Amino acid sequence: MAELVKAKPESLTRWVILVLTCVMMIGNYYCYDIPAALNTQMDDYFGKPSDFETMFSLLYTVYSVPNIILPFFGGFFTDKFGARICMIVFCGFITLGQFIFALGLSMKSWPVMLLGRVVFGFGGESLGVANSAILSEWFKGKELAFAFGINLSVARLGSVINNLVSPVLADDVNIEFALWFGVVLCGSSVLSAVLIASFDKHFDKLLMDQKGAHGLLLGTEEDEDEEVVLGRGAPLGESLMGNDKDNEEEEKVPEFREVFDFKHVFWIICAICVVVYGCVLPFNNIASSLLLERDYFKEPSDSCHLLIPNQCEDYPGNYPVDCPSSKWYQPPLPDNATVGGTFYNPLTTDDIDCTDDLWKDTCTVEYCDRQNKAQLQAGTIMSIPYIISAVLSPVLGGLVDRFGYRAVIATMAPAALVLVHSLLGYTTVSPEGPLVGQGLAYAGFAAVIWPSVPLVVPQRLVGLAYGVAFSIQNAGLASFPLIIAAIYSDYGDKYIPSVETFFVIVALVGVLVGIYLNYYDYYYIDSVLNRVHLTPATGDDLADSDMTNPIHGEENKDKVIKGKVKKFPSDRNEDESDDDDVPVRTTSRELYANLH
Repeated sequence: MAELVKAKPESLTRWVILVLTCVMMIGNYYCYDIPAALNTQMDDYFGKPSDFETMFSLLYTVYSVPNIILPFFGGFFTDKFGARICMIVFCGFITLGQFIFALGLSMKSWPVMLLGRVVFGFGGESLGVANSAILSEWFKGKELAFAFGINLSVARLGSVINNLVSPVLADDVNIEFALWFGVVLCGSSVLSAVLIASFDKHFDKLLMDQKGAHGLLLGTEEDEDEEVVLGRGAPLGESLMGNDKDNEEEEKVPEFREVFDFKHVFWIICAICVVVYGCVLPFNNIASSLLLERDYFKEPSDSCHLLIPNQCEDYPGNYPVDCPSSKWYQPPLPDNATVGGTFYNPLTTDDIDCTDDLWKDTCTVEYCDRQNKAQLQAGTIMSIPYIISAVLSPVLGGLVDRFGYRAVIATMAPAALVLVHSLLGYTTVSPEGPLVGQGLAYAGFAAVIWPSVPLVVPQRLVGLAYGVAFSIQNAGLASFPLIIAAIYSDYGDKYIPSVETFFVIVALVGVLVGIYLNYYDYYYIDSVLNRVHLTPATGDDLADSDMTNPIHGEENKDKVIKGKVKKFPSDRNEDESDDDDVPVRTTSRELYANLH
């Protein structure tokens, strides 16, 4: 007798799927942050135009603009067409977008580059939805939280790899190659998506051949209760046995107008989400240039000069005078120089393009050498928040599940960011410490804010609620870069302290919103966010109730909020049997990892 094909979550193939989804997401995260890692190099490459900061900021704004709308449709398309085809399509978008972006840079065309980022945005966010769907299908009921945590951690390492590798590629080869390398990585994402689809389709075919066209796997008599839903014959999440409408009541389809019925606390969560993410992600966009200005390629005082001003620094007997000894300062330039047949008098930093080999082999060789080393150092240091987030993501959700305090942690995060940006903006302290604080704030906030959404909206509207929250978040992420660019330009093309002051103000707003969130949580919804959240085990008395959270439905509220709260299944009274319904914890770790 032929060996029975195991269900997807029981098959060892699920680990191959996990590896492939990790590879798929690395390309997405890597290419999203390429502009941030090459900020200064791009400025040099384009000849340091006066509007560079505005055009650079638009690279992130145009990415976010489509995603003000797309969150409402990404899940819908995945449900309608299946995760397999959507993964390939969305990977195709990010590859095409990165191709157009790299082509635009090679042409030195901002419009083409911006078009590329728009196309990339059409796939970037939605790919995460399809990725979560396929992982859920292969790991449901098994190591789901672990799989999501590993997938998220490896994906975020894509941003870290970009920060470390892109400056090296730009220096050792050229900046164009650094962007085309991103196209190759996106191509590996497409290949991974095709392989995932192939494995998934083949596995579904084996199951279908074994158990018949209905797509429902029923084991031998010993495994009679096991069933597996195949996601290709019907929309994702819909059981193929669902054709029998007589056996279950059709759930009401969510309508967009129902967002106006969301509780006040949901909109508070959206507000704090905008301001906190507005302190983290837009900062990372400019972190490389900011760290160069502040720490690793600082301008020397006006008194710093060469002993023989009209000769190169390597001229015999010539050396810097009254200049800082630290390697993290810009070296003095000669008063004039001839480069590529062009005579520059006076020679200024705005004339120098260290992405061009001509400038690396002339009087500015020391300047370009120091700048390249500074860029590598800045890229390493700016990776600290993402490294911390990648390491902590798999465990933070579990801690929140056990101890609660979501609203408290959501308030502590912007408070920490106030300190972080104050230290960066108004002190000369080494940036490593503040960026560790930013990483902790970022990881902690993400671990509590997204799992809080299902606690404050009815279960059937959770998808709609996430769509609204992501749209509002992307609206903020679309506007913040332009605000930062305007501040930078208005204050003499300097990040310190003006831009950091903006981040401090935004973080302070986040603290105020967080305080209000805790007040509302305590006085109006009985600490739903701060206590350990519970959902009930199955039971006939609660079968028809919406137990997503205790603030919807008076009947549920009485059962969960009032009386004794059982934090764990083991918290039984002596007179309770194993058959009694026992509340169990909502798994925030799974919810968080599923979304980010």
